[in-house]
Amino acid sequence: MPLHGMLIADAQRRMQRSAASNPGANQLVNYFVGQIVGQMNHVKPAKQVVYEMVEEFIEATERVAGLLDD
Repeated sequence: MPLHGMLIADAQRRMQRSAASNPGANQLVNYFVGQIVGQMNHVKPAKQVVYEMVEEFIEATERVAGLLDD
């Protein structure tokens, strides 16, 4: 992550320059909050998010346990 800014700096500058007049470029301009934030398209209650995270954790631990059993 520390070098991420250096890696994308040139592309970010070009997108920001184009964003004022180009809606497509404007959609690409974002800040370092994670790629998933750009894919969010509806509001979800925090309770639902936590529930989904717990479900995913349970599924992942069950898969790992299954691999260890083999």
